[in-house]
Amino acid sequence: MEIKNTDILVVGAGPTGLVLSNLLGLYGINCILVEKNTSTGREPRAVSIDDESLRTLQAIGVVDSFLPLISKNYGSHYLSPSGKTFAVVEPSQKQYGFYKRNGFDQPQLEDLLCNNLSNFDSIVTYFNANLLQINVKKQFITSSISFKNKTMKINSKYVVACDGGTSTIRKKLGIRLSGLSFNERWLIIDLFESKNQFRHTQVHCDSKRPCITLPGPRGIRRYEFKLRKGECKDDYCGESFLTKLLSEKGYDSQSRIRRKCVYTFNALVAERWSEGNVFLAGDSAHLSPPFAGQGMNSGIRDAHNLSWKLMHAIRFNNRKILNSYEIERKNHVWQMIKISMLMGKILSPKNI
Repeated sequence: MEIKNTDILVVGAGPTGLVLSNLLGLYGINCILVEKNTSTGREPRAVSIDDESLRTLQAIGVVDSFLPLISKNYGSHYLSPSGKTFAVVEPSQKQYGFYKRNGFDQPQLEDLLCNNLSNFDSIVTYFNANLLQINVKKQFITSSISFKNKTMKINSKYVVACDGGTSTIRKKLGIRLSGLSFNERWLIIDLFESKNQFRHTQVHCDSKRPCITLPGPRGIRRYEFKLRKGECKDDYCGESFLTKLLSEKGYDSQSRIRRKCVYTFNALVAERWSEGNVFLAGDSAHLSPPFAGQGMNSGIRDAHNLSWKLMHAIRFNNRKILNSYEIERKNHVWQMIKISMLMGKILSPKNI
């Protein structure tokens, strides 16, 4: 059985795991990144990136390559059920280098971050590698990984779970999520070459059919519709139903569909963010409703906060500094979730 030794094992190569691994590479910390899929993500899950995340990409050294790929500086227009605009939010400030709200394509970001890892000799990546077991010992952690039909053991000082909302590691550690689970189901439709070229988000505040549409780069546009009971059974939505929804809002009934999926949104946070030297980050630690566009951005903030503390813990044997990670991040995440839930109430009012 092959045995690998490293300082940190990062599980999950989504945006949080990729950002964390890049930052650890900058610090020269030995890190192994494992991902169960064969490549970085191909689906455009997150679509909004804020100025703080862009500053993190600047710290990594990839922001100049990323900026030409995004749709910069968009706001939100709030519409009544009749289509009349009743509120406009268009932040124009560019404090500290970047605009506060920008559209992007997640596969492009993940590819950029993954390719950048080759600049760091201290980072090793394994795709198509599944975590089988994790054994926390006093001096190190032993993780069993299935890779190329063989079992590989990785001994590390720390493990960071960036393995998403269904986190295998969180479940193995017995850490529960607390908060709110919504019964609401929402349909996400991403379109290529959208005919709706409006450069801002359009928020259709309608108790009967709430809808939000967001701009993206290269003519890509996202639509989110709240589903009614019985619609899209077994998460299957037929073409005629999709066309009807898009046509009701007067948009893109003939545009080419890039992706469609049904989500049930949650507002959940892990009851604790660590177990010994195993830490949670990103969606493994918190799940946010999408209305404020802060799900991925919160994960990137986790990674930036945790990375330099892990560096200090390893380089200067300062384990206590890691105690501040959950203290600093958990309350901030809850505040962002509360803002997102408030925005959801505005989107789906009960009296109009």
